[in-house]
Amino acid sequence: MKINKGDVAIVTGASRGLGVYIARALAQKGMSLVLAARSSAGLESVAGELRSLGGEVLTAPIDVSDPAALQTLIDLSLQKFGRIDVLVNNAGFASTFPYDRVDILDIQKMMAVNLTAPMILTRFVLPGMIAAGRGHIVNIASLAGVLPTPYEELYTASKHGLVGFTRSLRASAQDQRWPVSASVVCPGFMDDAGIYEDFKNSYGVKAPSSVGSMSASLLGEEVIRAIEKDLPDLFVSKAPIRFSTALLSIAPRKFESLGAKMGTAKIFREIAGARVKERQAKV
Repeated sequence: MKINKGDVAIVTGASRGLGVYIARALAQKGMSLVLAARSSAGLESVAGELRSLGGEVLTAPIDVSDPAALQTLIDLSLQKFGRIDVLVNNAGFASTFPYDRVDILDIQKMMAVNLTAPMILTRFVLPGMIAAGRGHIVNIASLAGVLPTPYEELYTASKHGLVGFTRSLRASAQDQRWPVSASVVCPGFMDDAGIYEDFKNSYGVKAPSSVGSMSASLLGEEVIRAIEKDLPDLFVSKAPIRFSTALLSIAPRKFESLGAKMGTAKIFREIAGARVKERQAKV
């Protein structure tokens, strides 16, 4: 779908992190934006920057784990702009922790934010997009959505679900010949913003040289490419991810051996250990 000046996009998780880079790239394309997140102050700060680029911006301080709030987000967007051309489901969080110590409420919260909210928002916007004859949904997953990540069972499950949801949605859209499509974007270790940047700042970890990291500024460009070229999926990483996913499917034990040699587990082991100590200190 070609992005036109004045097209309207909703971006969730837009008050900080990777969402800011996505929103900025869309604004630079001339889109009007609806920014959603829990932090009102954070949203207004981002909105101020984007308005300086000349576009219209509406902020919606909501909690995406609340279905009623998601309906409010759609209502506010339509009241302001009259249509929704692009939905970017970016809101999400990670939970690196030994699974035998995970709280049951953590499981429910993770799925509500990372998976259920994107599915509900997609359901809300689809009828209007179909009626308008155009629209695109972008789900921001993670490389954890196609490859296993130790100590992140909750996050990995939610992102695998988001990848599967997107692929199934595309298949349905093609079968029903909807004028609407969807893409899933899977970032790896991103510098300057996002979960990996938080990990670096909080725990001093570093991506192994075999995997590497990339600038978060690239993500916005990749989201635009996914929309305009209607890409099924897009991996944002220096590592050969398609080779890894193929190896996982064809020879899972070989993949496990290779993963052990690459040393990626060390990062998540260190974070999980640190978080266990943090929780114990609070008791």
